[in-house]
Amino acid sequence: MNWLNRFLLANWSWLMDGMLLLMALIIGVQIGESHVHKEWNAEKSRTEQLAAKLEQHAADVKLMQNQINQEISNDFSKKSKLLAERLPDPRSFGLCNSAASGIRNLPPVSETTTGTFAASPYAVPASSGVAAAISCEKIIQDAAQTTLMLDELQRWQRQQEIIVN
Repeated sequence: MNWLNRFLLANWSWLMDGMLLLMALIIGVQIGESHVHKEWNAEKSRTEQLAAKLEQHAADVKLMQNQINQEISNDFSKKSKLLAERLPDPRSFGLCNSAASGIRNLPPVSETTTGTFAASPYAVPASSGVAAAISCEKIIQDAAQTTLMLDELQRWQRQQEIIVN
């Protein structure tokens, strides 16, 4: 043991310097590790908040799209009903069913002119070669319905562009 005491007494400053350096290293590692954990947790929290905001935004957009779709569907149904009221009355040739349409101040469709055949419903043969005929009233009805659908589709597209932007 004697040689150990002599070695320690002769080199005590070197040993103390080594111990201080070792303590500084250990403390530095612990402090650095705690900073890394703090930054990691802060970044993780920011990422979770951003993901929650994005999910909320997606849910809001979906809700607004559903509301817009419902409004457009209701508007389309209402306009389809109004359009159906304006279609020719099958009981009286050439006249519109305007019992409920008097409110809208739309002029009723006049009777057929004298230059056309009053007995024919303006039958147009089907393009597929089938013997069945499509009447002009059916074509007018389909064209009006298609126009209404196109208007509603364009309105829906504009509202979707507003939401996305």
